[in-house]
Amino acid sequence: MHFLFSGSLLRYVGYQRQIAYETGSLAAALKALFKDYPALEGLMMETDHSLRRTMRMAINNEVVRSDLSRPLAASDAVEVMTAISGG
Repeated sequence: MHFLFSGSLLRYVGYQRQIAYETGSLAAALKALFKDYPALEGLMMETDHSLRRTMRMAINNEVVRSDLSRPLAASDAVEVMTAISGG
């Protein structure tokens, strides 16, 4: 699987748009990502390990809100985005 980053999030991952991991679940992939890029964990996650309201993730264009234990295939793309609101 691979994570996709854009915008202001790029600075937290050394300006890499794509980062690949060989894991079986979103939770395991996030754990590996946070090990390599510790500043992302505080930015993305609450202290109870839930995704912050200001962040969004989409697996193959399907928004994931709370099921971080979701299994992943090798071909899956997880896009990490900051939530945008406005009127």
